[in-house]
Amino acid sequence: MFGAHQAELQMAHWQRTLPAEVAIEGRERPVTRTALVAVIRAELLPFITYGPTYERAVADELHRALDMYSRGRGQEFAYWLNEALRAGIKARRVEPFSTDFVHVTATAWGISYATGTDIEGARLNVHGCDETAPNDMGGIGVVYRHPVYDGLTFHSVDEASEFAYNAGLLKRHARRWATTRA
Repeated sequence: MFGAHQAELQMAHWQRTLPAEVAIEGRERPVTRTALVAVIRAELLPFITYGPTYERAVADELHRALDMYSRGRGQEFAYWLNEALRAGIKARRVEPFSTDFVHVTATAWGISYATGTDIEGARLNVHGCDETAPNDMGGIGVVYRHPVYDGLTFHSVDEASEFAYNAGLLKRHARRWATTRA
């Protein structure tokens, strides 16, 4: 799509020119431009900039998603963005997930899990915060939800964690210093 040296310029262009939000049938809230740009920046950017990590499948699916978003076609946008993210998951080369490791967030997205009586299994919550945007209460700071991953349900928290790990939202925690034996 573009070179790595043009990435910030392209991100700013999308932030200025894309519609503020697009409604998707069956969802409580519309998908905001801020959430879309955050997804591109955090999860897809390495795959859509020309270079050794470029993946044509990701770039093509994202191009279709952006086209549908610009046209206000929410259902089609959600489908193609999901396809771009799936292609990104396939292209990502990570070590297999293991519950033996501690996992921490790998991007600016906040990750949490909801469990309880009204949820069968675990629900993945993926949200971000724009600390510079004005909010409805007269202050600054707006929370936004991931357009695809927020609200997905899994059989267990471990399954939700594995999905988030494979999607690039989580990474293994590496200790700063190696433990030594006395």
